[in-house]
Amino acid sequence: MSNQNTIPTIVISNFAEAHIDFLGRSDNPGERDDLINGEDYHGDRTILWADDPKLVIVNYPIAHADFNTKRLGYPNTRHLAPHEPTHYLCLDILREAHLLDGILQYAAPNGVVQLIPYATTKEFLRLVEVMRKDYNLQVLTPESPDADHFWLRDYVDTKTGFRSLASFWMPDASKFLPFGMICETLQQASVMAHWFCSRGEACVVKTDTGESGIGTTVISPESGLSVDDIFDRLRSQPFYSNELIVVEKYIPSANRMSPSAEVKVPRLGEGDPHITYISNQLFLGFGDFCGIQIDRGIYKQPWCADLERCTLELARNLQNMGYVGHFDLDCIVGDDNKVYLLEINARRTGGTHVHEFGKYAFGNDYADKVSLISFEASNSGTITDAAELLEVLKDFLYPMPGDEPLGMVVTITKPLFKNRFGCIMVAPTSERALELQAQVDAHIRQYCEVK
Repeated sequence: MSNQNTIPTIVISNFAEAHIDFLGRSDNPGERDDLINGEDYHGDRTILWADDPKLVIVNYPIAHADFNTKRLGYPNTRHLAPHEPTHYLCLDILREAHLLDGILQYAAPNGVVQLIPYATTKEFLRLVEVMRKDYNLQVLTPESPDADHFWLRDYVDTKTGFRSLASFWMPDASKFLPFGMICETLQQASVMAHWFCSRGEACVVKTDTGESGIGTTVISPESGLSVDDIFDRLRSQPFYSNELIVVEKYIPSANRMSPSAEVKVPRLGEGDPHITYISNQLFLGFGDFCGIQIDRGIYKQPWCADLERCTLELARNLQNMGYVGHFDLDCIVGDDNKVYLLEINARRTGGTHVHEFGKYAFGNDYADKVSLISFEASNSGTITDAAELLEVLKDFLYPMPGDEPLGMVVTITKPLFKNRFGCIMVAPTSERALELQAQVDAHIRQYCEVK
């Protein structure tokens, strides 16, 4: 655990801020609140970002922060949260004096600070501007494009933007991109989806923007839907809104292998893009992301070299256009054992905390030493308090006694009131990690039955 930040580092956990425009399309107030609040709850896991020391600013206090930072070796990491949180964390910072004071104190005495956001948003750029102009701070943004290139982050984050750029930059794009078409209306998308079905092929209808599989509909020929039926089904979903739509061939994957490669892109002239990690994504249902798996086995897969090459090709071209920061390239491995590229998420990702914890705890070659499996939808049974959860699971918490790297790291506790929490299983192999997860689940069930 030797990675030390030499410049005062502040993490801005602006999850909901990055997705509220899309998730706010839901016409069900309860669903809308659950979706947007769920993004805010992800802020818990940022306590594991960006090494140590650092200041983390989140929407809500992290109930398990002190326990984890002491046990895992982040002695100089602390966090702050607004007294009256909204879903716009960067604007909350500008509104609440104690958050601004915290930043100013953390930047002292030299007045230099680097900000690491979940995503570069217009609100984040406003925060940076105010801190520079009104508070005379030297604000470094090593993971954010300049304001003049902010449009690129938004563009490549869309399905159509990704398809357009990937098709142009990759001479063998037809080998890696599922065949698909861009539609201007739901009616047009319905006709194209029906065309796929008429050929005996399933297809996926995607909103141009999206999050965690929301706004994605699979249409299969077995459904026997007419064009009008498909149109009614799509029209009933508010997330399609008035934007472009992609209709593409559905790639069957019996083994549910959905790799993702995350890459970090420095400013042009400050270094080459490099892949931070490659993982297999885990889902509760179609597109419903709930975690990742990182271990040495991923890098031995026959499709991994193609994924690495495509990712770096896209990263180098984006860097030349002015992109700065993280992105991940989500894919699927079909039944033909080939990798297909689906979309780019232009931000830090659902596995960044897993990778950065692994690197901090075990070194840059951590994937050769351990298997890490994160899960963000663990069932806490009747446990709704973080202190109780940590006490109940104390015998399983990393590091467990012994010579092997083994144990569970608690990462998300805010949604415990909904009987859910997030964690990372650490073990020498993926099999041992899955065994540990099963043991934890069984222990919670037994505790709750007796309680």
